[in-house]
Amino acid sequence: MGTVQAVKAGFNGLRGVFLHLAEEHGEVGSLMKRVRKSSDPQFRREHFPQIRAELLSHERAELSTVYPMLSHYEETRELVVLHNQEARQLESAIEALDALDAATPAWADAFEHLFVLVEQHVAEEENQIFLRAQAAIGEEEAVALLPRFEAAKKAAKHELHSS
Repeated sequence: MGTVQAVKAGFNGLRGVFLHLAEEHGEVGSLMKRVRKSSDPQFRREHFPQIRAELLSHERAELSTVYPMLSHYEETRELVVLHNQEARQLESAIEALDALDAATPAWADAFEHLFVLVEQHVAEEENQIFLRAQAAIGEEEAVALLPRFEAAKKAAKHELHSS
């Protein structure tokens, strides 16, 4: 699924970090769809930690590398504010799931809420934000930003696993 997402993003002209982010969206989206369809609490317990780690490390790495860069450009500054609000909503939705038992209907409802938030967030980033962001910073900077994003994501994952 991530490869399909990346091919689509590549056709849309995305490069570097933006192409990589679209690929990650596809990968976590695919896993989320599998969990969403399952009513098996053990399946949910087994796969939600990976979804949680992927979403949180992805967002935290974006917040520390991609969006600060975009705040320097007039044409993307309001996108940074919007993204930061959505990132807080995603973290809150994940915290709500953390507090629930995966065997309950409340967990399924909370996961559905997270699923919808992620779908909306991804659509907004891939159809609006990334295109404008790449136009603002240029392809060369989009490519140069990728290793910084990957390092920040790795550090965020390490922090998540340590806590």
